[in-house]
Amino acid sequence: MLRSTFLHVPGIGFKTERELWERHVLSWNQFAKRSRLPGFSEPNRKKIAEYLLRSAEALEKKDVGFFAENLPKREWWRLYSELKESVAFLDIETTGLSRYYDDITMIGVFDGKDFKIFVKGQNLDDFPQEIQKYLVLVTFNGTLFDLPFLACRFKSLKLPAVHVDLRFFLRRLGYKGGLKAVEEKCGIVRQEEVQPIDGFGAAVLWNRVLRGEPDALKLLVEYNIADTINLKTLMDFGYHLMEERMLPRKRFSRKAKIPAIHSNFGVFVRKDGDSHLNLRVGAMNSLFIDLKVYEKGRIRIDTLLSRFEAPNRYPKVVGIDLSASEKRRTGWALLRGRLVETKLMKTDREIIDATLKAEPDLVSIDSPLSLPKGRDCTRDNCECRRFGITRECERLLRSRGIFIFPCLIQSMQPLTRRGVRLKNKLEKFGQKVIESYPGATQDILRIIRKKISIDELKQGLVDFGLTGNWALRRVSHDELDAVTSALVGYFFLTGKSEKIGNEEEGFLIIPRK
Repeated sequence: MLRSTFLHVPGIGFKTERELWERHVLSWNQFAKRSRLPGFSEPNRKKIAEYLLRSAEALEKKDVGFFAENLPKREWWRLYSELKESVAFLDIETTGLSRYYDDITMIGVFDGKDFKIFVKGQNLDDFPQEIQKYLVLVTFNGTLFDLPFLACRFKSLKLPAVHVDLRFFLRRLGYKGGLKAVEEKCGIVRQEEVQPIDGFGAAVLWNRVLRGEPDALKLLVEYNIADTINLKTLMDFGYHLMEERMLPRKRFSRKAKIPAIHSNFGVFVRKDGDSHLNLRVGAMNSLFIDLKVYEKGRIRIDTLLSRFEAPNRYPKVVGIDLSASEKRRTGWALLRGRLVETKLMKTDREIIDATLKAEPDLVSIDSPLSLPKGRDCTRDNCECRRFGITRECERLLRSRGIFIFPCLIQSMQPLTRRGVRLKNKLEKFGQKVIESYPGATQDILRIIRKKISIDELKQGLVDFGLTGNWALRRVSHDELDAVTSALVGYFFLTGKSEKIGNEEEGFLIIPRK
């Protein structure tokens, strides 16, 4: 397709290129052989012919920068067939969606024949040297996800000059949606073991890897392999289909087919002792994974407890995962040291009575406890509505990649009203109250959220070092979020928290990064 491209020539746009194809000028050589062309003066024709000669020389030297500079980005796919031997298909796995708080756990690179894996804490820093071997990079949604994550992790990373993002390329052909949805539309069937896994599932698997589970590492690598090698399948398919639609050649009238491709990269993981995993992918040398690496710098409850001056008298913190209505259950937790007690209750009276009886040093509530600056009510038909529905703390968290609802969208208004009311009542009884958001705290501490897996959320809190009857029984997500809210109180009391917001609206408390 590249040798049929004229779009990179100065003065030639999409319309002129199409007219050349319709006149059966389908290659650079054919253009050079034409002594006359309608619509082109002789000086202009010679000038274009000379530029096409430069193009042929650039292609011979594999000077992708020449084409990257002169071709529109959305047409970089045209280089694929000519540079197949220098293409890297890439996919990353992460601990979450926030580039501010989350990390890359794994990078898979496939060159069409061989697959290489780079793992956090082991050989991840070898990736920048590996990627410099390639001239073209192919991803799915890499523009918005993979590449920004890579740029955050590797500050001076040099990527190939040409990047083809299949999400947007295939959308032009009518194949919309995420990677799995597009694969399904194209008839690509994954191995049964990896079919249910998605990006959130990959984060769950990584947490299991940190616990030393070899099966989790094997499954995570197999998932990454499927994501990565299927990019080649889709690139081949998209390239031929787009070429077929663009060039008026009868021999391209056949229907484009998905080329068959299967993973021949066997994944083997063996556990060596309590803290080592041995990984082998295909013919790749074994990667010896030292799990102790991941413990360095990880904060646990003991880290917080060590900062209290009186070890025998740890502060008491009540955490409340407030519901919007007294008809629905609210999670309540009392944290003291490592021990947490949890309950479920409904009415404000129950919550206040239980809290006052506990005599806490601090109350941490999962609910908006204030209104946006300028607002004096939650109603949409009030004049103060012009000041908006979002507080500064919510805008900041969203800018960091942590999802949070604005406090005054319609679905949040009942919760906000109740949260403000409960805070005011507790403060009248002399209680110190802070606002917390368990979802943000869980993201920052790399604990899986309830919407992904309640069991993993519970296990994450146990791994943090918290104990209690709740850890030994089936527990609700309301109680687990209440436990998380109480934990925020310890970050606040030990000076390891961040206050986000402003004086007028109040502050939301989260663990410091």
